[in-house]
Amino acid sequence: MTAPPTLVNSPDISFESRLQSNPRFVQIQKEYIDFTNTHTQKLSINEKLTPNFTGVTLVGDNKINLRTPTMYFIEDKFLEIYKDIPQDYEGNNYSITFFHLGNGLTSHLGVLHGGITATLGDELTCRLAFLNFESRKGVTANLNIDYKQPALADQYMMVKCTILEKKGRKCWVRGEVYKVDEGIPQDGDLTIDKPENLLAQCKVLVIEPKWVDKLA
Repeated sequence: MTAPPTLVNSPDISFESRLQSNPRFVQIQKEYIDFTNTHTQKLSINEKLTPNFTGVTLVGDNKINLRTPTMYFIEDKFLEIYKDIPQDYEGNNYSITFFHLGNGLTSHLGVLHGGITATLGDELTCRLAFLNFESRKGVTANLNIDYKQPALADQYMMVKCTILEKKGRKCWVRGEVYKVDEGIPQDGDLTIDKPENLLAQCKVLVIEPKWVDKLA
């Protein structure tokens, strides 16, 4: 049985405990454990680039208060043979990461700067795309983002990234940033990725350049 990912980068244990007690997070953790029990190639994932900017530079009290390890829902077939992926492919090839963002990352009072939302979308879509390249590396070629509603500070957010298509050295990925409510929903619906929770959505073209071996 695969252990759920542990939480990291929290200066205050309360950010961890609150998320761990959120039934929405608990539900996704359960789905992740069930998934990795049947897709064992996921266990051999070894990312070649560390998330220094959002995992170190922006981490701190009242900034990125919490970042969880990414949960990759990638079926074995995508990790065993690095073929093209058509738009109408079948199967799971997506990732989920949770954050708690503080007031130190705002532009307007209480509203997160749009740049931090774009940064999270950029980095996490890229990291998913990298795992679909044999080199496990790449760079952003294009990013288009639509902001759906203000992203408020001092709340939990979930970033979901999904592979849309892959052709040779090009990979298109959709990134979605959702707000995560706390507490137990009255209707019992634990779904996070639904329209009323969507804060921003981006489409990113990630490429594996011919000079990929020079990327450290």
